Amino acid sequence: MSTNSLPELEGSRQPKRENKPLVKMRYKKSAVQLLTLFFMIGLPILTLVISEHIVREALAMPFSDWTTGFTKRFALNILLLVALFNLLFILPRKWFMLTSFLLSGILIVFAVANKIKIELRNAPIAVGDFALFNELKGLDNPVDLNWGLIIGLGAALIAIIVAIFLLVPKFKENWIYKGLVFLLSAAFLGMVWTDYPISLMEKVQFQNTWWQQEVGTMRNGLFGNFAMLAKQTQIEPPKGYSKQKIETLGKEYKPAAGTKGEKPNVIFLMSEAFTDPLHFGKQYFTEDPIPNFHSLYNESLHGTMYSPEFGGGTANVEFEALTGLSRQFMPDNYIAYQLYIKKPLPSAAYAFRDAGYHTTAIHSYYGWYYQRQTVYRLLGFDRFISGEFMDLDHANGSGWGFPKDNSITNSTIQALDNTKGRDFIHAVSAEAHQPYRPLADSKFLKKGVLPEATRQYLNKYTEKMHSVDTELGRLVKELKKRDEPTILVFWGDHYPTFGNNNQVFGAQGTKIANNIMGNYQDFMNSHDVPYFIWSSENNKSQKLDLSPNQFSAISLEMAGVKGNTVTAILDKMRSQGKTVIPYNKWQKQMGGQTKEMQDLHMLQYDLLHGKRYASSAVPGLIEKPNKNYHLGLYSTMKVQKTTFTADQYEIFVKGAPKYSKLMSKGGKEVKAVWNMDKNGIASFTVKKADIKPKESYRFAVYDSMNNVLRGTKYFKLKQTN
Repeated sequence: MSTNSLPELEGSRQPKRENKPLVKMRYKKSAVQLLTLFFMIGLPILTLVISEHIVREALAMPFSDWTTGFTKRFALNILLLVALFNLLFILPRKWFMLTSFLLSGILIVFAVANKIKIELRNAPIAVGDFALFNELKGLDNPVDLNWGLIIGLGAALIAIIVAIFLLVPKFKENWIYKGLVFLLSAAFLGMVWTDYPISLMEKVQFQNTWWQQEVGTMRNGLFGNFAMLAKQTQIEPPKGYSKQKIETLGKEYKPAAGTKGEKPNVIFLMSEAFTDPLHFGKQYFTEDPIPNFHSLYNESLHGTMYSPEFGGGTANVEFEALTGLSRQFMPDNYIAYQLYIKKPLPSAAYAFRDAGYHTTAIHSYYGWYYQRQTVYRLLGFDRFISGEFMDLDHANGSGWGFPKDNSITNSTIQALDNTKGRDFIHAVSAEAHQPYRPLADSKFLKKGVLPEATRQYLNKYTEKMHSVDTELGRLVKELKKRDEPTILVFWGDHYPTFGNNNQVFGAQGTKIANNIMGNYQDFMNSHDVPYFIWSSENNKSQKLDLSPNQFSAISLEMAGVKGNTVTAILDKMRSQGKTVIPYNKWQKQMGGQTKEMQDLHMLQYDLLHGKRYASSAVPGLIEKPNKNYHLGLYSTMKVQKTTFTADQYEIFVKGAPKYSKLMSKGGKEVKAVWNMDKNGIASFTVKKADIKPKESYRFAVYDSMNNVLRGTKYFKLKQTN
């Protein structure tokens, strides 16, 4: 019998072996699926974690505190990035992986850029910050690029591209599944962007923190906060917006020519939270706490300035005063300085500069606050004197509260003395800034006629108003001594806000505004701020109520200086007796907007949000910033001379403010005691024992984030006997 025909013995059957290539293929497919899942979920989360750790090196809240303290906002940030990455899932797998890596790299670079900007300007990147380097103007220490790291990352990227396309196997993809993921991601992002059908940002309690923008990044998360800022820059154009319409406005509104003859200095002085304390009720006061203001008010052009803000939003009021544009054409709670001023904008400063004026901005607080260092340059100022460049009684951040107004008076007079010819000065004081902690007693308020808690709030506020008024009197006295004619525009930016507003404004207190946001008359009672425009020549009493955007047009007209298309619109409004732009909330009660107001709205949209047709359609309206714009009164800091005794040096430095630091080239600070400043030359005393032989030193001005704003050249001190 042939062996081939032998029956198979029981139990001798061999187990069927699985095809090794099929097993290997299955493992490869599983590995590719896991890798794909990593790109869909793992890489977005990893990108978020890395980016947040990077940016939080410049913030006061660690990553762990954010995830535990603001868990819902953290979760929304994760979903946001997962959805963003999965928009790319519609691509073929290898291209999805490659573009995801590229997107991750871009977002991490974005985090680094935000960290740098927060360190430099205390604000994250918003839409419109196309080039971070524009934010570095005015700083002596540039951002160094790590070329070794950049080359290394480039090589790593090339390696990743090669690995993806050569090592990742190709498998058939489920395009229905890919399409579904894409659509779900797009729908989620659309809901975040449109707030329809629900607002996810409201659900997780995202915050607008305009007073300190970095707080928004800290609490909302880097990417969530940026998305919120991006949403807020999207403003619909007015009906009929076009280049032809802007051209028509340019032809219709022609500014009056300037007058001949001697021109006056023009000073804008916006006083933080300044109002008339007697507005709360004359019957509560023993005497007038602001006599200088009342005297100037009564003898000058004066009236009510209807502030667009309450308790904050200072920058929006000065935005109106300087540009002639209106807060009412912007969404509520938005700050133009933070979101919209990224390019040159027509302003009173440009108009005065064209007439030969020197233009100076002054603010006694930090220069980065509300991004003023950048904004003032774009608004046409030649220089910006911030608190870092003043000889303040106490340095900002030293625990003594906001700087006194004597620093504003001193800086204003110094700016006038420092130039030949005429000056336009825009000064913002800070002494009366909140908080207004209850004060037990004040000579100005009667006892027993107000609830004690109300009286103690008003005690503190009134004392601040009295101090501001005293300094106002000193400023005007100094201006009267000068041979040069001067126009002074003085106003407060908004009403103060207290720890308990109802205790001061409402039924518990003075009863002047029980329902600020819900009742028209109460709203007006907490937004009607007094102002005056005083002239050292031909001053006369006249009443005119207005919105703060009229200040630029009126001051240009009084000075005999040619304005621009914006001020021409405002002049037309004023000739019609329409000087107050109605609040958005109270259009019906205030009569709605006139044609001129609508035209102003159209031009404002073009300048801030639109295609800026005005740059070509209205010749001369948009000008270039001063290339020599600088921080501080003087354009340079320079060591003038050094004297010495047996144990110390006295160093004289031009343009060095009181809180300048003496730093070695190695970055070590040496104690230098400021003695005085005479005619712009400051004197500093340094102990010889603190000076190292052959070491180089320089004086430098630092901001609160340790950025060098201005410095001398390095120099050496000789070791003399």
